[in-house]
Amino acid sequence: MHPKAETQIDPRATSGPPESGEVASQEFAPGRVLADKYVIEEPIGHGGLGVVLKARHRQLDQHVAIKYLKPYAAARDEVVERFLREARLAARIKSEHAVKVHDVDASPSGVPYMVMEYLEGCDLERAIADSPLPVTVAIDYVMQAIEALAEAHAAGIVHRDLKPANLFLASRPGSTSIVKVLDFGISKLTSGDAGSKRVTRIDERVGTPVYMSPEQLEAKPDVDARADVWSLGVVLYELVTGTLPFDGADLPQICAAILTKPPVPLAAVNDEVPPELETLIERCLQKDRESRYQNVAELAQDLVQIWEGDSPSRVKHISALIAEAARQKSAPPAAAKLVEADPDAWLKEAAGGDEDQVVAVFTDASGAKVDELEFFSIDEAYDYASTLGPNAVRCEVYDQFAGVRGKLRVTYVRKPEADHWVPLIP
Repeated sequence: MHPKAETQIDPRATSGPPESGEVASQEFAPGRVLADKYVIEEPIGHGGLGVVLKARHRQLDQHVAIKYLKPYAAARDEVVERFLREARLAARIKSEHAVKVHDVDASPSGVPYMVMEYLEGCDLERAIADSPLPVTVAIDYVMQAIEALAEAHAAGIVHRDLKPANLFLASRPGSTSIVKVLDFGISKLTSGDAGSKRVTRIDERVGTPVYMSPEQLEAKPDVDARADVWSLGVVLYELVTGTLPFDGADLPQICAAILTKPPVPLAAVNDEVPPELETLIERCLQKDRESRYQNVAELAQDLVQIWEGDSPSRVKHISALIAEAARQKSAPPAAAKLVEADPDAWLKEAAGGDEDQVVAVFTDASGAKVDELEFFSIDEAYDYASTLGPNAVRCEVYDQFAGVRGKLRVTYVRKPEADHWVPLIP
């Protein structure tokens, strides 16, 4: 197996526990309670900078994943910046194929943490550990990932660390599964991202070189969505072969191959792969990004030519997102200046501005408050409500200005017979 630089941690249920002493802070020890509502149960994953825990929401009796920075990492401002950045960017992506971030906070001692949806299953790296996937299954998984990436790219967000380990095959009721794109920790806003270069230089292990595009390996400052297209080509190659497209005895040799050599022919590794797929992957892996697919919609349109899944609706949705982003690509000068001066303010502006910030109050059948959270929009509040357990039956969404609750915008109630939320008509 080729060497792979593993750097990020995932909210998964199947990861091995950390080594002894990894969970250093007693605030995150099993049995402790965070923010008076999250009961820590056990560690489920860890990396160089952080730890992921399984926890339970006391009022909702629902499991969540909590990701926090280790104390030495939390003491570094640039690491905290990247951590909070991941939460902000992930929260902007509403696709069901992206991991949901529910909350961001800090422990009493100041250690930052984020609360995410809890996933059970395994990542695609583990799924292909014994044997590669059938072509149709591999394309299905990549198409699901593309749905999340299309929304991210439309918002100007490039993932930059796509790999099988960051594509999680999550179990769902009814023995079905869904691919979730993990870890937007080193993502970049393409529309003028003032802090990105500083953030991504904090740790030389950030990113995974064997999946990086040539422009990433060369540290070019203008990395865009076509870098993710390259990584998808590498991922698809590996899913159907179990190997990587660029060979070498060690990591430096592999990186040199990425920069200077063509990929190992797909047919030489798996002669059952259709030639159309080899042609598609070769286009993803063009060293000159102008020769690659220019966006994931183009890639999706070619993928469905060799796949018989539920492609028309997926491709239509993907294409619509990319087309709309292209129409809005030319931002007015004032917006461009805002991005350069204050990326956080731009994030708020892109989400609708202060006037669209809301606070949602969730209550149970007795009228007792279950939870209260801030969101950028009503749609975001509704999406979160849909993830809650049966204890929450009512959601009231209010305007919010500088932390002060304003007028009631809308009330949603859970319809028990269908287990979904509908607006309450006065």
